[in-house]
Amino acid sequence: MKTGQAALVAVVRLADGFNDIHGRDVGGTRVVSGESCSVSNGKEAPRRARRTDQVSLSRALRLSVPAEARPAPVNRRDWLRQRKEELQAARAAARQRRNLLRAEIMSAAQDIAREERSAARLEAERLKAEARSARTYAREDERAAAKFERGQPKRPAAKTKTLTKEKSKLVSYAELLRLRK
Repeated sequence: MKTGQAALVAVVRLADGFNDIHGRDVGGTRVVSGESCSVSNGKEAPRRARRTDQVSLSRALRLSVPAEARPAPVNRRDWLRQRKEELQAARAAARQRRNLLRAEIMSAAQDIAREERSAARLEAERLKAEARSARTYAREDERAAAKFERGQPKRPAAKTKTLTKEKSKLVSYAELLRLRK
């Protein structure tokens, strides 16, 4: 029996040595340390290295922030709900700002219209006052001219050289010449 056991132990040791040399486990299946047994090991190795680098970097960044300053982990649904609420609040604030700007613009437009109306009213009053003063000045000028003419001495009526009534209308040329002198 001892020989059987010794032979078995020798075979096991021989198999273990062979497996260690050729990278197989106890069952005889091939094992490559740190890699999977996929066919595309050439593609997967750089990808895995990149991924581990990303994970280690993000972990280092996460750990570089003190624990009390780190945000509490949230699940995606809560994060989406929170983000939606933030966006709605931002939209409401933007809408409120737009409404305030619109109200300011309308107020400024109303102020401008009010000022234009008052300026037009003042201009109309000025034109009316100018027309009134022009009429007053014209009336005063007429009165002054009438007063001046009344103060002038009366002109004697022009002496018309008429024939006496008793004489006939037909006169001689000599008579006409005499009348003209």
